[in-house]
Amino acid sequence: DEAGSKVGEHPGANAFTVAQRGGLKLGTPAADGKPRFVLEIRPKENKVVVGPQALLDIDEIRGIKVSWAGLPIAEIETGAEFDCYAQVRAHGDPVPATARMLPGGDAPQLLVTLTNPLRGVAPGQTVVLYQGSRVLGQATIDAARSLQRAEL
Repeated sequence: DEAGSKVGEHPGANAFTVAQRGGLKLGTPAADGKPRFVLEIRPKENKVVVGPQALLDIDEIRGIKVSWAGLPIAEIETGAEFDCYAQVRAHGDPVPATARMLPGGDAPQLLVTLTNPLRGVAPGQTVVLYQGSRVLGQATIDAARSLQRAEL
C-alpha cells in the first residue's frame, strides 16, 4: 500500500493499470474500509502500489529521455524553474505547471510540478511542455506522484 506494507500478491505488475479498482484481490481491507486503487506501478521491481482514491491526483512528474524542440529556453541550461503548460494525453488539455531540469550528467531529468493535479498519469506516458503555442519539448514519464504522499 501507500505506506509500504504488503497487502496482497499478484501475477505481475504488467497486469495492472494506474487508477484500477477492480480485480486487485487484496488480502486485507483498508483500515478505513474504503476501496483501494492502483496508485503506481513499478515494473522494474514487479510492485503495484495501492491506496485511497485521493492519492490518484498527481502533482509532480519526473521525465527522462528529454528532447527539446528547436533552441531550448535559457532556463533549461541553468536549471532554473520556468512557467509552462504540460500535456500528458494526446487529446487532453495542457495544464499550468512549472518545470526545471535536474542535474544528472548523462541522464538529466525533467521535474514538472502541476498547478492543478491530474489523474491517471503513469510511467511510460509522454509529457509535452508548451509556452503559449510553442512546443518546448517532451519527456518520457519515469515517475508520477501525489505531493500528499511522503515518497514515491
